[in-house]
Amino acid sequence: MKTKNLEIRKPRIVMFCGKGGVGKTTCASATAIHYASEGKRTLLISTDPFPSLTDILEINVMGKITEVTGVQNLKAVELDYDKVLEMWRKKFGDEIFEVISSFLPVEEEIIDYIAGAPGIDEEFALSYVLDLYTSGEYDVIVWDTAPAGGTLSLLYLQETFYNHMRDAAKLYIRLKETLEALTGREKRDPLKIIGEWEKLAEDVLLMIRAENTVAYLVTIPEGLGVNQTERIKQDLEKFQVNIGGIIINNYIPVEFAIGSDLLEKRVKVQAQYIDELEKMYSESLPVVKLPLQGFEVKGLEALRRIEEQLYP
Repeated sequence: MKTKNLEIRKPRIVMFCGKGGVGKTTCASATAIHYASEGKRTLLISTDPFPSLTDILEINVMGKITEVTGVQNLKAVELDYDKVLEMWRKKFGDEIFEVISSFLPVEEEIIDYIAGAPGIDEEFALSYVLDLYTSGEYDVIVWDTAPAGGTLSLLYLQETFYNHMRDAAKLYIRLKETLEALTGREKRDPLKIIGEWEKLAEDVLLMIRAENTVAYLVTIPEGLGVNQTERIKQDLEKFQVNIGGIIINNYIPVEFAIGSDLLEKRVKVQAQYIDELEKMYSESLPVVKLPLQGFEVKGLEALRRIEEQLYP
């Protein structure tokens, strides 16, 4: 596994985080159009396991970086998780086998089992974004993340995993000569492989914590949305990620509710949570309100209308 040189070029990363269904993909797509329209080479990427980027753009971007027809300087891709296992094994499988078989007598079939473990798809997603980050091909990467901070939670798992692997490596040093005598052959030093994996994890953290990486929290004016937003904010802060602001999506303007008892009640409920969000964050972060639209947010023209509201 080759580690990355993060000094080659450092594009700006704009992350959109939040629980599922709050409008992350919409905000990410509109933001990507915004940067591309400024002449920046922009990549819009979704690592959501259940993506909607293809549907919103009305362009098939599943599994392949694709030029967005009608928007100069913009490319887009959503990660095809059906292909993750195949790509993961091709990229990491031999190294995983080398390390595990240094400690235990296992067959290569065990790699397929390991590849299905929880978190492997998110692990691949982080590696994939890192490859794009270090490619030097983009000025801005707009990242529609997995719901509820799942991508960041994986970093906790990485840290625990590598701590255990270091302990196992120390044991390997003590047993190395005995293992070689039993197996009859000398394997590639697993300590070197583990060191490369740790470097990869370190590079991911450097990317997430970089000065030009910023995360926006997308939420809706409901109790669950408010609670999730605070939890995700705390996760981002633990990883020292720069938080750019809060986007409150799908609020109903008061004037739209006049004459409707149902909408007037809904506006009162939303106003309570909007007030709570503003009290919690407005002194330290920009809070932007994006109203419920009277049109379906689908296609480039609709996204341009959202872009005008997010970036007036």
